[in-house]
Amino acid sequence: MAVWAGLYAVGCVLFVFGVLDLPVRWRPLVIAMLVTTGTYLLDRVGGWSAMPDRADLASVPRRVRFLRRRMPRPRSVAVGLLVLGLAFAASEGWLVAVLVPTAVVGMMAYGHLPGAGRLKDRLLLKNAAVAASLTGMAVVLVLAESMPREPLAWFIAAGVLMLHVLAGAMLCDLDDRHSDARHGTRTLPNTLGPACTWWVADGLVVVASGLLLLASDSGWVDSRHAVSLATFPPLVVILLHTLRPRVVRDLVDLGFPLAVTLALLLG
Repeated sequence: MAVWAGLYAVGCVLFVFGVLDLPVRWRPLVIAMLVTTGTYLLDRVGGWSAMPDRADLASVPRRVRFLRRRMPRPRSVAVGLLVLGLAFAASEGWLVAVLVPTAVVGMMAYGHLPGAGRLKDRLLLKNAAVAASLTGMAVVLVLAESMPREPLAWFIAAGVLMLHVLAGAMLCDLDDRHSDARHGTRTLPNTLGPACTWWVADGLVVVASGLLLLASDSGWVDSRHAVSLATFPPLVVILLHTLRPRVVRDLVDLGFPLAVTLALLLG
């Protein structure tokens, strides 16, 4: 039902709050949860009656069967979540409200265009699209609720978060590498292999941590949480790399928000 994806988006919003050392507000977290869960669920069932994506049918048959047997209720839930998210977002202003239709249009471009036009079939572009959309949403939600900060601090928060999400998106492709390859979706795991994917993800999160620590040490961001936010999220990726679990996606989706929450509590 895409709940873990929604929690990951909540983690992204918390990360921006923490990097900018702003008080956490509940409305951006609720909007991120509703909009992301609704969008991902609508992506999984489609906006109309249609056969499921062939790659999904091969890689996650249990999930596809679960949703198809309960149609049209999952689609109604997805639309209901998006409508509720739009209601909350509209109370925050037009800039936040536009996130909802933008998310739906982005989802269609990502996985539901006919032929070879889907972003999810393009090497690295699919990961960059996910990273840019989640980062952009998190920044807009925090910006709508918060006191102004120096533009450089916002750019650093966005850049560091995007590196983390990019690494997580690459790791999520590990689970589907065989089915993606059979159905024409090029990803880092089925192009360069799982080992290379793990090392690239490690590199991205280490660079993100280094950038955050440098920004804190240089005074570009002033956050009590800088050290903890530069420590805990990368540790999750490195721990997963060490353990090499059979299913990676759910652990990535849950690990990042848990790491950010722990970093904010300890920071």
